[in-house]
Amino acid sequence: MARFLSFQKISSTTVHTILRFPLETLTALLGTIASCYAIANHQNKELNHILMQFLLCCSLWLVLFLSLSLYFTKNQKHSIYRFGLSTVFGAAIAWFVFNFSEPIKSFELFQFLALSLALHLLVSFAGFISTKYQTEIFWEFNKQLFLRILTAALYSMVIYAGLSFALLAIKLLFEVELADKIYFYLFCIIAGIFNTLFFLAGVPDTTAAATTLKWNYPVGLKKFTQYVLMPLISIYFVILLAYEFKIIATLSLPIGWVSNLILVFAIFGILSLLLIYPIAKDFENAWVKIFYKWFYYLLVPLLGLLFWAIIYRINLYGFTHERYFVLMLALWLSMVTIYFIFKKNPEIKYIPVSLCIMALATITGPQSANSVSKKSQLNRFASYVINNPKTNLSIKEEHDLSSVVAFLTEHYGAEVLIPYSGKIKELVQKDKNPTNYEIVEALGHVYRGSYRSNTNTKPTLYYNYYNSQNQEITAINGYDFAFTIDDYNALDCTNCIQQNLKSYSFKTATTDYGIALIINDEVVPIKIKDFVNQTSAFKSADHNSKILQHITTPKYELVLHYQSITMRYSNNETLLDTYQIKALLKIKEN
Repeated sequence: MARFLSFQKISSTTVHTILRFPLETLTALLGTIASCYAIANHQNKELNHILMQFLLCCSLWLVLFLSLSLYFTKNQKHSIYRFGLSTVFGAAIAWFVFNFSEPIKSFELFQFLALSLALHLLVSFAGFISTKYQTEIFWEFNKQLFLRILTAALYSMVIYAGLSFALLAIKLLFEVELADKIYFYLFCIIAGIFNTLFFLAGVPDTTAAATTLKWNYPVGLKKFTQYVLMPLISIYFVILLAYEFKIIATLSLPIGWVSNLILVFAIFGILSLLLIYPIAKDFENAWVKIFYKWFYYLLVPLLGLLFWAIIYRINLYGFTHERYFVLMLALWLSMVTIYFIFKKNPEIKYIPVSLCIMALATITGPQSANSVSKKSQLNRFASYVINNPKTNLSIKEEHDLSSVVAFLTEHYGAEVLIPYSGKIKELVQKDKNPTNYEIVEALGHVYRGSYRSNTNTKPTLYYNYYNSQNQEITAINGYDFAFTIDDYNALDCTNCIQQNLKSYSFKTATTDYGIALIINDEVVPIKIKDFVNQTSAFKSADHNSKILQHITTPKYELVLHYQSITMRYSNNETLLDTYQIKALLKIKEN
């Protein structure tokens, strides 16, 4: 009877959760179906790109719909506004994500992460926007959300591990054939449906805040914060403060990596302050009280070091997306520090609200990360191409120009450089995807990667093409032989195969033009170097494209499917380093 009631309780809770969060449940279901479909059709690259975009949309829709549900949950008459705004903002997110490039570029990933962060932060205060702020209720609501996330993750991992071992036992003990993909399907179902519903079932009801959101501070959370987080933060602080004294004493410049350490210290420090907020003024916790009172004052000198480090690098190398976000976080930390130092009764809601607004500001517009970084690097490019009258650049300047070209072509393509140089326009007209090496050479300078030595010798550029992910079964209808040509295992077989009562010998040898395939003492030249130079697909960002080379002689027809190849360019010479090619051979003679 108890088991039946327990099942009844689970069923009623699940139904209540679905009715309370219908759009969130639908999003989780659609995301799970899309994930399973992507696994079943993983070889379809075009379909997988669309499904990946849809999954990104689902991850954003879920937190967006939850935020709107929390905001409108107080009055059923607001349901029409809730679903209407969900539709409008959901469509805007779909437009945003489905305009990403293929493959998705790094700056688009930054935009997605910034929007995801903003929407997750919105969940923390959406239910309190139109109500009178009460610190106790706000803190308890977010504490319950935080613990529910951890609990849902723990339950999901345990259930997945248990069911996976159960499937493995069935397979081994009963010799039942189970596809390997079943474990991926199981993961998607648990992570997508169970984990989401379990979390949503524990989202506090803000309409009954007076009864369900009483201040309740867990002892385990107190001990974790007091004896784990705070000592670690103290260690970071001592290290950073000692480093700051060192650079002042030695009059040296801060290394760029110190910015990351300061950000980690500051963010985890603020997280610790939020976790200990209910007991921060408790006289029984002297260590906690001291930490809470002095943390923001101790953060001031470290913020000075952070600004020094990031502004120094921006002055030297301009903005990139990473440097932009470091600067934005530094500005946000400064705002939070000033607010909590000078505000008489600061509200902890200021932390997620201010960071949410800051994250949204970085996504689009002239002040966004993409606009600022692109403009900064184009200005640096123009300073070398247009504003700099020198025909010969120093080695350091060539390093700098090479890094600028690499950044711009990686994120925006060579077309963005056309307005600055007619030579680049001519180059792009010949080849839509010129290499960074070719672009800098067209400008009359030497391409120097960031890892090259500072010598006057012309550097070597390694250009790699990989196609290892494009695994497929190839039909050989109409062909007689299939074999692999690679750089580490040369073909060398004598009378190793027969066709129409005739024996055939195969050998390969490296030549200046590429590979010589020797069939019964007859040489079939495979001019890999010329083919690579003439085929723009090797320079494309899509390394999953299928590249075929057809070679015909009076006796043979040869089709080469390039799997992977590494070319090296040095002193205007193309050198072949590594390669792997699948070959299909048809014999024309009887």
